[in-house]
Amino acid sequence: MKFNIEIKGFGQRIFYSYIEKEMVREAREANRERYIDYIFHGADNNLHSSGEDLLESNRPVVYIIVNEREKLRVSLNKINCEVKSHPAKKIFQPFVKNNLLYCFGYNEEYIHTYSFSDVEEIDIDKITARIIETDIPKTIENNIWMQKVIHIESMLYDGKEIKREEFLSRPMGNVLGPVLIDLEV
Repeated sequence: MKFNIEIKGFGQRIFYSYIEKEMVREAREANRERYIDYIFHGADNNLHSSGEDLLESNRPVVYIIVNEREKLRVSLNKINCEVKSHPAKKIFQPFVKNNLLYCFGYNEEYIHTYSFSDVEEIDIDKITARIIETDIPKTIENNIWMQKVIHIESMLYDGKEIKREEFLSRPMGNVLGPVLIDLEV
C-alpha cells in the first residue's frame, strides 16, 4: 500500500553570496547610512528554512495520506524528531574565508511530500524527521536578522529513509534584508 507524508508550514527562502570585506568598507565610506544599497553581489545560492518556530509550535502540520479520503493530520512536534546542530559555515556553502555573507530572502509557504509503499499499515511512532538546526550570527551592525535556520533533512519510517517526492513553495509578501553577516566571528 502506498502512503504519502506531507509537511505544510511557513518558512523562509534565503539567498546568499559572499562579498569581499574591502568592497563593503569602500561602500561604507561612500555612504554611511545606506551603504548596503550600493553593494553589487554575485551569483546567489539559496536555501530553504522551515521556520524558526518549527519545533516549538503546532503550526507545521504533517498529513499522513493513505488516499484522498483518508488523511491523518498531526503537528510535527507529535512525531519523533532527531535534531542536529550545524555551524552556519557548514550551511552556507561554499564557505569563503575573509568574506562577508550577503543575505536577503522572503517568507514562504511550503509543502514537503514524501512517499513510501513497503508497509501494510502505518504506525505514527515509526515516523522520524531528521532536522538540521543552525544558529545565525548577528549582522555586522550587531542586529538580529534571523535567529535560526531549520531544515528538514529527511524523513524516516522504521529507520529507513523515505523518498522525497517533491518540494513546493510559494512566496509571501515581505522581503527580508539585505544584511551582511560575518561567519568568522
